[in-house]
Amino acid sequence: MTTRSPEDVLAGVLRIAVGGVEKLVPTLPIRATREWQAGLASGEPRFAPDDAADWTAVEASEFSGLTLDVILDIVVAYDRTGALGGREWLEEHADPAQLYAAAGQMADVAFPFADDTRILLAALVVRSVVGSRPRSSTSGPSPIGGSRRASSSRPSTQAS
Repeated sequence: MTTRSPEDVLAGVLRIAVGGVEKLVPTLPIRATREWQAGLASGEPRFAPDDAADWTAVEASEFSGLTLDVILDIVVAYDRTGALGGREWLEEHADPAQLYAAAGQMADVAFPFADDTRILLAALVVRSVVGSRPRSSTSGPSPIGGSRRASSSRPSTQAS
């Protein structure tokens, strides 16, 4: 986490180093922050491996590339003014670590109460790339062919 100076906080800017240049990116106001956060949580997953435990080198490479694309999407979406130079400029000049650091600074501002915005950001990126599997539930009807517990024919309380 990069500590922002009191002057940068007052000015509402992030100092982001990309491509050998330090750029000032305006922080988002509340409404735009909400929209940016909603954008992080929306969208269809881009990658659906059969079983993550059995990934091939090709699948791991594809996941890595998509992860970088998602980080780039996050940074570009936050930078509404284009202060960073836009997607094309970032693809030509920024390295992955610089993009990740920029996304981290943006998340620090957008999620001020999160204990560890890097973990939160990583979870959102992975969710955007792979998505999440439906949760297993033990409640609800039995699957087809499953047995159900037989109902008791006796009343559960004695009549007096």
